[in-house]
Amino acid sequence: MTDHHQPRLTWPELPASIHSAVENLLGGCVVEAHSQANGFSPGSADRVRANNGRSAFVKAVSRERNSDTVDLHRRELAVLRMLPESLSVPRLLGSFDDGEWVALVIESIDGVHPSEAPTLPEILAVLSALESLPTIRGCAGWAGVPDATAELVSAFAGWRSIRSEGRAVSLPACAYQHLDELEQLAASAVRAVDGNYLLHLDLRSDNILLDDTGRAWLVDWPWAGVGVRWLDALTFLLDARLRGSDADVEEIIATHPLFAEADDHAINAVLSGLTAYFLDAAQKPAPSNMPTLRAFQLSEGLAGLSWLGERLGWMADG
Repeated sequence: MTDHHQPRLTWPELPASIHSAVENLLGGCVVEAHSQANGFSPGSADRVRANNGRSAFVKAVSRERNSDTVDLHRRELAVLRMLPESLSVPRLLGSFDDGEWVALVIESIDGVHPSEAPTLPEILAVLSALESLPTIRGCAGWAGVPDATAELVSAFAGWRSIRSEGRAVSLPACAYQHLDELEQLAASAVRAVDGNYLLHLDLRSDNILLDDTGRAWLVDWPWAGVGVRWLDALTFLLDARLRGSDADVEEIIATHPLFAEADDHAINAVLSGLTAYFLDAAQKPAPSNMPTLRAFQLSEGLAGLSWLGERLGWMADG
């Protein structure tokens, strides 16, 4: 899959106040800045290096450009402040917030995103990173992380929204034909994601970096929540399928420790809920400065539908 993203803000376009804040954190003048193209944020995303050799990853956005992204940057800032350094997550170095602009300054990981079609070793590296995420429900210091069930209840209601608003005729044929079954499955998805673990809740290839040791680092944390341990792994396997990975995702689900407590019905329910969310969202107008997001959501929804069809035995229906 090829992503065609909108142009990001670049380092030179950021205000001098952010430049100064970053240079103060690094203790030197920024002499290199390389914009990162992946992802859907309309803000900046730059790897910067100072004249003293120190480096950082800087992401920034203004309320004028996209107010929702400003709010997400603030959410991510709160999450990064909670995360222990033992996790496979780049450390927060500092931040900037003047009310109009928000910037996060994060440890720069020398790594690359997984292959266009993620390989089995890459997938297993990501699952190893997910295994490091802790149990946090009821633990001191984690009170600000929302419950995934509350966050996902509206997302997993996508089939109901599509039906009630008369949009079902726009669905792919197999979704239209099996809408009752899909809706019933999704109705139990919220219950299926209830759990005690820290979750990323937006895990796909462009939110992962692999360093030269093969270790996976999980980046972009504004959606973090508390829920069932295997949810991030499932969403990543869905994204890997979409991207044409030849890894056997069913074998991974059957054998990997992350999925030890996942039964077939729970996985089908969550896949139906995720597919509903993506196909429902894809039918809506694109948000400001994010013109490619809906096409991406449609492709994720179609990948979910294909996988469900295989698991439920109705692929031959079309």
